Amino acid sequence: MYLKFYKLREFPFAITCDERFFYESAVHTEALANMMYTVQQRKGMVLVTGEVGAGKTFVGNMLGARLGPGCQTAMMNNPPQSGKQLIVSLARRIGMSVRASADKISLLEDLEQHLARLHARGRLAALIIDEAQDLTPTSLEELRLLWNWEQSGQRLIQIILIGQPELRKRLLEPKWEALRQRIVLSYHLGHLSAADTPAYIAHRLRVAADEGCAAEFTMAAMEDIHAATDGIPRLINILCDNALLVGYAKGASPVDRPIISEVLRDMTCWGLRTPEPAPQPTALASD
Repeated sequence: MYLKFYKLREFPFAITCDERFFYESAVHTEALANMMYTVQQRKGMVLVTGEVGAGKTFVGNMLGARLGPGCQTAMMNNPPQSGKQLIVSLARRIGMSVRASADKISLLEDLEQHLARLHARGRLAALIIDEAQDLTPTSLEELRLLWNWEQSGQRLIQIILIGQPELRKRLLEPKWEALRQRIVLSYHLGHLSAADTPAYIAHRLRVAADEGCAAEFTMAAMEDIHAATDGIPRLINILCDNALLVGYAKGASPVDRPIISEVLRDMTCWGLRTPEPAPQPTALASD
């Protein structure tokens, strides 16, 4: 493929949550810093929303990594479909041995005791739920009850809900007012700015680069990438990966605007916008 041609050690635009590739844009840095502070200070529930591909999962994973060994973190990428399944999944992720046949009341008692022991040792416990818009009503109610557990005036578990914008709308329903009132940090992840997109692309290429790396994009190409993707990281990754593939086939370095235009013509299914062509200078008519 294009790795050898462009002298890359690995694919720079793979859609994975590899910490090395995390680009700290102003948007993502602010969100992560606020989340860290809220969890470490046991302030309350956290709600983070964003469009598909905005980097929500990446931010959640980075939060888990940066909380470090001093925090017993349970990360759920696919929410359980029942309240009991949520309790079982949480218990197992924080190191408890759980029998699937155990009744829910016993599970809750054991979980609360385990969290109390962690708290007594000065350790945090955090539950990060990605795709939280898919939580069932019973699971949401279970989260409200979990949040009520406290010791010495401090909550035993910090809860972070990460999801698409419909999660925010759902929590505005009157029946979830009690849960909503427990949210002390509410953050919506925006897209990358026109200035951030080129820096994001350059950062990922730097991380993946081998000695003598020849992978680069012209500024005009990166401007078109931003215009086509509206600064959504996942779409930037997909477009750049395809552009490097086309560039390799053409033996082109750097990747320029015509290559981006060609890729966009072949990616209509993604709903990407084709940027307007640059205005051409008009020759003055001679007398």
